[in-house]
Amino acid sequence: MGVFGCVVFQNTGTPSSANDAGNPLNTRKITHSENGVQRSIAALHTTWKDGRCFTKYTAFLVNGEQPVSNAMLDQWANETEWFIKDMKHLLNLEHHRFWSTIVYNTTTLESILSFMQNALPFYLVPVMRAMENDHILPLYTAAHAYVFKVIVRLTTLRESETCWMEPEFYGKLVYKNFIITVPLLFDLISIYSRDNMEHVSRIIETILKLQPKYIQDLRQGLSYLLSAFTIIQTRCESELSEANASESTLNDLTLYAQDCSSVLVQLVAISATLRQICSELNVEFAISNFYDNVLIVLYRNIQEVNKHSQYLTYLNDMRVELLETFRSILSVQLEKIMESADDSLLAADKFISILTECLANNVFVNDYKTLFDIEDDLAIVQLGYKSVDQVKYDFIQKAYAKDSEPQAESSRTNSSANAEQEIDQEMSVVTAEQSEMEQKIEQNVQYIKELLPHLEAAQIRKVLCTHDNVEEAVSVLLEQDSSSSAHQSGTDVPHIPPDPLDEFYLRTGIDRLNIYDGDEFDVMVNDKVKGIIKKGKGMPGQPKTLTALLDDKSHIQQARHIYRQFDLVAENDLDDDEYDDSFEAMTESESRHVKLSKDARNAIADQELANESDSENNESEEEQEANQNQSLAFCENPELARKRYEEKLNSKYLRRHGGPAASGPREADVRGNPKGQGQDSKVLLNRRHKNENKALSGNHNRKQGASYKRNRGMMPS
Repeated sequence: MGVFGCVVFQNTGTPSSANDAGNPLNTRKITHSENGVQRSIAALHTTWKDGRCFTKYTAFLVNGEQPVSNAMLDQWANETEWFIKDMKHLLNLEHHRFWSTIVYNTTTLESILSFMQNALPFYLVPVMRAMENDHILPLYTAAHAYVFKVIVRLTTLRESETCWMEPEFYGKLVYKNFIITVPLLFDLISIYSRDNMEHVSRIIETILKLQPKYIQDLRQGLSYLLSAFTIIQTRCESELSEANASESTLNDLTLYAQDCSSVLVQLVAISATLRQICSELNVEFAISNFYDNVLIVLYRNIQEVNKHSQYLTYLNDMRVELLETFRSILSVQLEKIMESADDSLLAADKFISILTECLANNVFVNDYKTLFDIEDDLAIVQLGYKSVDQVKYDFIQKAYAKDSEPQAESSRTNSSANAEQEIDQEMSVVTAEQSEMEQKIEQNVQYIKELLPHLEAAQIRKVLCTHDNVEEAVSVLLEQDSSSSAHQSGTDVPHIPPDPLDEFYLRTGIDRLNIYDGDEFDVMVNDKVKGIIKKGKGMPGQPKTLTALLDDKSHIQQARHIYRQFDLVAENDLDDDEYDDSFEAMTESESRHVKLSKDARNAIADQELANESDSENNESEEEQEANQNQSLAFCENPELARKRYEEKLNSKYLRRHGGPAASGPREADVRGNPKGQGQDSKVLLNRRHKNENKALSGNHNRKQGASYKRNRGMMPS
């Protein structure tokens, strides 16, 4: 269905001047007469558009499996004839009318896009040719050709000396008005590139040259195409996970994969710019992954369902095309190595990295090295990359080398797998025979036991194991002396059936179910196991909270033990735990030895001196001398300091409450004991009462102030 050349049309309009006829479309003016009034209108204007409503193309419903009825064929033929007439009319329009219709008549592009979206794929065209109706194929061929002529005219800047437009204006026009888009280019490549490779390649390169913004759009389109590959792979993993996948599902997935892969194949084959973009997007690994996880999986599943399916041919064709596409994209790195010495290092490194990543897909690698020889490529890499890593180079060379070792290894693997299967079958047969033998022996033991009940079961089983026939075993048992047999047999030993774990050990070689069975760490056998059994956070015996850690005084006992060994500290009152008491009491006791004037002594100190003077009357002279020389002591006795501190607290309590502090807590006590030591019920009641009644007379008189204002009308009630 090749369409060659492009249609050239002459402008028959009336230019405003002779010199204006050679101007480009964007600056050209054409004289228009309306109601006797002439005026100059731009050549690209809505006035020149054709008001025709262009017909949309109807898809031809054919799948190669079900015949199409004659009524549907007639309807399609009638609609296609109208579509061809519209395309002919569009091609016959003058240059300025053609572009004005394309820009300002929306039905024109919709008609063109309807054919691009509904055209037959290349693999279904032979099905149409095989149809008996001779009128169908010429109609489709004509529609196919006229649409291509329209696209060629859309991508032609100069039709004649008078019909042309500037390149910059053309690039903005087709991009801003969405006349040419990335989906249109993809459809163009998919439908026409196999028959019109040169023309489609020239169209793509011209569009990319005139409007560089399409390069970024094509990059996004290729990214979406790669995401479609991932979607197909996900569907294969989900829908083919079940063993009973239908043939229709497999066929649909095959056609989906074929449509996507054919677009990628033609993109790479038709344009060097698109091939460079594919190399930048790392399409190589996506191809190898799609090859192993989609094409091979679909091929195996379809072969199991229907060995004579035509979709197997489609998959084989896709495999070959994807391998060629992979090599074409990979050759971009080789071209960089041969063209420029600056990028040769990075290009060679990327070449080896791509081949290394693709080794994860075994089927792809085997097919690639079967179809292509990589030795020449590696020679180019080594030539341009002098400092190539020899280890990586040798690894890739061996992995992609053409030899019979993989086949031999696969044959050995298959033979070993078959041998293992045979061994497993033999082991299963032997196990079944042993179980049948044991059942037979037990039945014979019960049978002989009924005949000779005075014999022991162990003795009968022992004789049966040595004799195949039951009659021989009975005769041997009867010949034996009853007394000697009883003496030999002794007590009746219970029969222990074979342990399933022993059979598991014989079959797998694993004799333990737990690594701690039977050793010193086995908690199921030993009451006290070696080591520490840890449960929860922290280690056993250690403090669980920060408070417990601070309250831990075990280090004091260790220090005492050390000092006791050297007899540096005697066991006296200083070793009492109460020595490490409140810091406030010690501070108060030490402050008495600081120089203090008589005028600065407060009432508490006077009362303490008075109490000391009363107690001094009843003490001995030695104690009086000790009190007089107390200021010369190295450290004051802690008991005296604590006693003085308690007296100070009592005097303070007496001044505030008028009663002794030792008489117990107040009725409204809310402080209680320290946290963590429990609280008295009375303290809890006091706290509850305080919490419930704390807002009755507080809150800075806000409630009273608000009532005062409300009563006097100062704020709404």
